[in-house]
Amino acid sequence: MSPKKFSGDQSEIDNKYADEMNRCKKGSKKHSWIAAVVCLALIVAAAVSVIDWAQNQIKLSDRSSNVTVRYISTPSFMQSSSQLVELTEEELFTSCDTVIFRGRILNISNIEISFNGDKDYGAIAEIEVETVYRGSCDIGDTVSVLLPCPIMEDYWVEDTGTVSVMQASMTGIFMPMIYTDTSMHLQNGAKLALKDIADYGFGDGERFAFLVTKNGLVFDRRSYESISDAATLDEIENYILNMINR
Repeated sequence: MSPKKFSGDQSEIDNKYADEMNRCKKGSKKHSWIAAVVCLALIVAAAVSVIDWAQNQIKLSDRSSNVTVRYISTPSFMQSSSQLVELTEEELFTSCDTVIFRGRILNISNIEISFNGDKDYGAIAEIEVETVYRGSCDIGDTVSVLLPCPIMEDYWVEDTGTVSVMQASMTGIFMPMIYTDTSMHLQNGAKLALKDIADYGFGDGERFAFLVTKNGLVFDRRSYESISDAATLDEIENYILNMINR
């Protein structure tokens, strides 16, 4: 092989090597660019998640501690309710400090409550007051009521048969407990001032609501044996007026 030929071949080899190096560099830049895009996407996703959490979180007062409450669409697991304490019809009207009103459900939002990491799920219903039978709310008020379970299709919690069928635009008669500054829920070393998240709350999910549904009147007929055959909200209204005027 002549020096000239060798020189030519070496030049060709060097050029090919240089081309390969350039391709590698370009590829390396391409992969670096993709990695940078992926990293940026992850950062943006994390930022959006943080913003979403902040926007959905309910601001609590200093009376609550070691607890967070936020709006959610879907709870992460099923849960069961504690066994109901037996009450007579009279006791259902006298054992708790309840307001009683007729109204229309405007909106229902599911919530997650984290008591030091111990999570419970419920919902907050906004109800427009149409008639007041007992209590300090006024006609036309929109009040918030804490529900003992989330409201969603195919999600059932024991002892919440009445509340579970609640939907926006539904009318009914409601008997929620009045929350005061001393209404607290203690769990897992955390404290939630219930008034921080709602004006009122149901004592349970069975006995404190009478709802007009597409399938008829829904309420706990076993607890109200004297009106177990009631078919209209007007019948419930007459019964309630009789009970509270005794």
